[in-house]
Amino acid sequence: MVSCGRVAPLPMATCPRCKGHLTDSHRCPRSCARVAVEVAFAALAGAFVALLVYAVIDPHGEMSGFDGISMVAGGLLGAGIDRLVRS
Repeated sequence: MVSCGRVAPLPMATCPRCKGHLTDSHRCPRSCARVAVEVAFAALAGAFVALLVYAVIDPHGEMSGFDGISMVAGGLLGAGIDRLVRS
């Protein structure tokens, strides 16, 4: 019989905790609650930094409508950077 060069996949061991494939670099995923707390903390930190930057740029509050927008944008940016760094 002639082989086409294909090799049958070997059965892979699974992690007893998370049932994922046990590779050399296997790490069990974190719990959903811990991930949610990390993302929320990153969003709050980003919002706080955005508020500080806004306070430095506009100390007298002349652009009062932009403080909330900058906090939301900073929060989203902080959460996005956190996810990007951790992936």
